[in-house]
Amino acid sequence: MNKKALEGLVREEEVNQEIADIKKSIRHLEIELDYIENKEPHNYKYIRNLENRIDEFHKQWEKLDETK
Repeated sequence: MNKKALEGLVREEEVNQEIADIKKSIRHLEIELDYIENKEPHNYKYIRNLENRIDEFHKQWEKLDETK
């Protein structure tokens, strides 16, 4: 296997790991969001903050997907 192909595989694995980390972060934030929406439904500022963070992670995910 030549050096370029190996570098490409290494980069692809790094991207896949970043995507897996982003998925975990999104899932944790979604769990927290569900909890807050049930326990403190009037805490709009915090709920919006969580939603914004989830949106940012989705944008990062999409960007990484494009680089594959």
